[in-house]
Amino acid sequence: MPVLDIENTLLSLGYKLNDRGLYWQTNAVFRQGDNQTAIQIYKNSGVWKDYVNQTPYMSFKKLIQLSVGTNDDDIVAGYIKEIDQIDFSSYNPLKERVTMEKTYDKDCLNRLLPHYDFYEKRGISSKTLSVFQGGLCTEGKMYQRFVFPIYNKHNKIHGFSGRYMGVSENAPKWKHMGVKSKWLYPHHISQKFITESSEVILVESIGDMLSLYENDYKNSLCCFGADISPSLCSYLVQCNPSKIFISLNNDNSKDFNVGLFGAIKIFFKLFTMFDYDKIFICLPDKNDFGDMSIFDFASWDKKRYSIKGDSHYNNIIRQAEKFCESREQSESFIKKIKKFKKEINNE
Repeated sequence: MPVLDIENTLLSLGYKLNDRGLYWQTNAVFRQGDNQTAIQIYKNSGVWKDYVNQTPYMSFKKLIQLSVGTNDDDIVAGYIKEIDQIDFSSYNPLKERVTMEKTYDKDCLNRLLPHYDFYEKRGISSKTLSVFQGGLCTEGKMYQRFVFPIYNKHNKIHGFSGRYMGVSENAPKWKHMGVKSKWLYPHHISQKFITESSEVILVESIGDMLSLYENDYKNSLCCFGADISPSLCSYLVQCNPSKIFISLNNDNSKDFNVGLFGAIKIFFKLFTMFDYDKIFICLPDKNDFGDMSIFDFASWDKKRYSIKGDSHYNNIIRQAEKFCESREQSESFIKKIKKFKKEINNE
């Protein structure tokens, strides 16, 4: 096992580490790579793998040798003194039980009724709704909900999201079936448009996404709430868009703007993975996109492309500090604000 601190050793060699829990992700400094997810390094041992070049798991010592450009033991010893002998060909860093995610047969969609009145009254056409294969459920756990199938990367249905159509005040507005943290919705439709535009719009719900799609903004992804999942973060890193617009709901009529706070927290999460000048917060002009007219969309579109650099980011800092003053925040969130503030001000 390495004697030296693995993290500080890597930082001293120029690795920019992205924390992923049990391991870090980073670029291949030793071959001047810029893909921030190319290398996976486990924290407890330094064992690593290059996913771009499809290498086997290798020792921390080997990574040091490649990074300093020599196999000279005297030089390498300056970084590590010894390392356990491990059979890396069969190394399994995660000894967790593998579980298969449940998927559903597409035939189940035949039981959904094309009852579109609810959404058509909200400006969503039947043409748009048919693209997303949604329909009214008349039985089971999604009874009286307009249900949307959630597809995984293999074009298999691995979940459902249902909007309540009934009159009960106690029923939750949205109900989900499946592992929501793994959802990338609707990537099976929006991926093409994200690639073509090199832009992505992050929204809270399927309703927001439908309103955007109806108004010809087809490059959005749903967060399913006011936060962003690790799966969605990883997807964005893989796509590497030129611009990311965080457009959660605008709760400016309330004492605490949940949408703005969520957008700021997402901004600081993405700040650890992207250059900050790729990330913008641009909330809808009304409470959500479903409340916006065609003229509101034109105004919002103009606004998002007129965002000014440092003034925009300094405003994010001011808003974040206000949230810290009004409500207790985590130490990690406060640290991210301070780090970003230093970077903006070139301190």
